[in-house]
Amino acid sequence: MRKLLVILAAVLLVGASALWANGQKESGGAPVTVSYMTWDSGKGLEITQSAVDAFQKKYPNITVELQSVPEGYDDKVMTANAAGNTPDGLLMWNTSQFAEAGVVENLSPYIAKDGFDMGQYLPVLKSWSTYNGGVWGLPKDYTPRAIYYNKKVFDQAGVAYPQAGWTFADFTDIVKKLTNGKTGADARYGYVAIPGHTYAIQSYIWMNGGDLCSPDGKTASGYINSPAVVEVVKWYKGLFDMSVSTGTMDAYQNLGQTEFQSGIVGMMDNGMWPLATFLGDTSLSFGIAAPPVPRKGVALSPIIHSATWSVFAKAKHKDAAWQLVKYLGGPDGIRINCAAHWGLPPISSLAGELGFTKDPYLNAFLDIGKQATKAPTFVRSPKWFEADSEFQAALQKIFLSNADIQSSLNDAAARMDKILQGTK
Repeated sequence: MRKLLVILAAVLLVGASALWANGQKESGGAPVTVSYMTWDSGKGLEITQSAVDAFQKKYPNITVELQSVPEGYDDKVMTANAAGNTPDGLLMWNTSQFAEAGVVENLSPYIAKDGFDMGQYLPVLKSWSTYNGGVWGLPKDYTPRAIYYNKKVFDQAGVAYPQAGWTFADFTDIVKKLTNGKTGADARYGYVAIPGHTYAIQSYIWMNGGDLCSPDGKTASGYINSPAVVEVVKWYKGLFDMSVSTGTMDAYQNLGQTEFQSGIVGMMDNGMWPLATFLGDTSLSFGIAAPPVPRKGVALSPIIHSATWSVFAKAKHKDAAWQLVKYLGGPDGIRINCAAHWGLPPISSLAGELGFTKDPYLNAFLDIGKQATKAPTFVRSPKWFEADSEFQAALQKIFLSNADIQSSLNDAAARMDKILQGTK
């Protein structure tokens, strides 16, 4: 009998040990504090904190300390990395640059080990998080760019609201009709066209059959100065001459949001960010339209904005940071982060559950986002933004000083090649 009790006690001890070990594994192992860096502040930080709180309930042995850095974020990330004293995780957007610089950890081994399903994400968001064969973060949320239109301005001008499939020519015609040619307080403009806004113009170039650089991110010549790009720049220059060239709008600072809200501007191009502000303005009646396409029948190819939950390469607690990233980038974390409707869920199957399909404004962005197939050009090369500054400078000369389009783009392409190929 005594022998039987000893054996039974041993079995119970082994079982208890196994349960304890499994509990430790589930909760992240031994107690650890993970520091996580984000550019969010205010309401955005509160949303992230809610997701973190839910994570800590599931993994009580992992304490998460959020570090909000709303100003100079990228510089502070690079400074911390150079000093070798980084937090454990970070919110990231510039995939190629941070991956190439060794700032972030390649999560591919973690994904493979845990069998994490990357197929649940929209393909364009997987492209955003991938560089040089590695996966450097899990998608947080995203927004495409769309055209906001002020219904009151349209009604006053007697102009029909934009329709799906509208063209560059339709867009120009509407801008002309909305622009009243007056000055001062009575002035009204059809659109805010931003000189040097190369990010927004990418989608128009893609839809016109062009691109900003080669697929490997090393060559701009033959791309940035191609007929397809020249045609788009010429069209956009025409829009610019009817809008921001008047010098009456602070478009460089807020992309015309104030002017749109007040009725000075009929249309503006932006992501989801102003949506909450506009919906809170009871005097504003507005709609959301997909960007125009070059010609009838051309498929929409919108540009997106996104970010990833990532891990610092020099993190002290990589495994625990991965547990956090895996939670935030998984269905549970996404439900919490996207419930506030600040961004679209990167797992499209969650859109209906979170109410996006029932809201006309959110559903409009959702419909546009589903048609995004290309990640922004910067994902191809860590040197893209340095090269892009040459494209921006060329556009500003064209828009502000009426410089010749073809020769300006030719010159920019030659300088961009040297930057992209590292020969500058």
